[in-house]
Amino acid sequence: MKRVRFPVRVKRGSSVVSIYKTPTRGYPLFTVVHYDAEGRRSRRVFADYDQARHAADETVLNLAGGKSDMLTLTGQELLIYRRATEALKDAGVSLDVAAIQFVQSVRTPNGGNGVGAGAPGVQPVITPKPVAEVVEELLASKRAKGRSALYLTDLRIRLTRFAEAVPGPIHEITTSRIDDFLKSLGIAARSQNNFRSSIGTLLKFAKAKGYLDKDHPGVTLIEKASHVDKEVLVFTPEEITTLLNGAKRELVPALAIGAFAGVRSQELKRLEWDNIRLREGHIEITSASSKTRIRRLIPIQRNLKAWLLPLSRDCGPVTPFANLALQFAKLARKTGVRWKKNGLRHSFISYRVGQINDVAAVSLEAGNSPQVVARHYLKCVTGAASRAWFNVMPHPGVAKHPKAIRVQQPR
Repeated sequence: MKRVRFPVRVKRGSSVVSIYKTPTRGYPLFTVVHYDAEGRRSRRVFADYDQARHAADETVLNLAGGKSDMLTLTGQELLIYRRATEALKDAGVSLDVAAIQFVQSVRTPNGGNGVGAGAPGVQPVITPKPVAEVVEELLASKRAKGRSALYLTDLRIRLTRFAEAVPGPIHEITTSRIDDFLKSLGIAARSQNNFRSSIGTLLKFAKAKGYLDKDHPGVTLIEKASHVDKEVLVFTPEEITTLLNGAKRELVPALAIGAFAGVRSQELKRLEWDNIRLREGHIEITSASSKTRIRRLIPIQRNLKAWLLPLSRDCGPVTPFANLALQFAKLARKTGVRWKKNGLRHSFISYRVGQINDVAAVSLEAGNSPQVVARHYLKCVTGAASRAWFNVMPHPGVAKHPKAIRVQQPR
């Protein structure tokens, strides 16, 4: 055989068929691979390159011509095919995988699997594994690598829903099934893209573990959903005044830190009093508690320091509430202020940009990219409104009587 560089790509129009050299213990094998119109992967193994090339040429012609039946079996061939597929039905192994395993077993002394650890060009045999089991293995792997509880919870929720919708071995998942699942969710584009990303993480892990073929396209062929950025909604200085006036004492620190330092709600839950350095003038968000896993320092504004001084402790959690969202919702109903999703953080970033007019500096404080800050928060509020926001101060009597929290109206 003349020298050939692998893999060989046989193309006709937009159709592509690949030929891989997959030797086993020195014996030549050639695998012909292609995807049909529905995204299903097909593999055939040949002992001779010329046979493999002939099959590839025939297949690509059929694909280009729109024919879905790539192979016609008659007589004894059809009988053999039916008996083989029937025998493998309960084993969860496809016919081509079984053939490869058999060849490897025959050619390996003592019936081994024939896959040498250092054998170049050997195609690993796919291990059938239910999607749900792969999800659990992925979560265990991420947990062992120290990923945050928030990340693990989000990943579990999304992938559990995917596993329930797409049961069975993960190697049988096609691009079209993933796309159908994403479209069936009936959720916003951004949430749909988050599901797409989580599924991509799962498929990448499955490839590394040998549960999914290396050539599987994953989610790369699935177009991201388009979304339009929603208008950023912020609280007014008058609204935050009303909220602080109506908040119970235990909720004030979290409310004030969210409004005047922009700390995320999930980060607030993990924030400790020893991370709040009133004397040094900054709040430390550690890498372990940060959503982005990057440590950052947030300057403590003058009004925030005034709020925290009479309520601060040497140690312990800043907020005793496990469900801050519920507490904020109750506060909004009590005060009559319409709650805005992520409103505290959106307000801080918007007013901070208006205060110092420095996108790069605000992005460091908020833990966002400069591009996100510029796109969403630049010129959202006026300079006068920014000054009023950071001038919402507690009543002077609070320092002497911390349980009687009152707020001065912004001037």
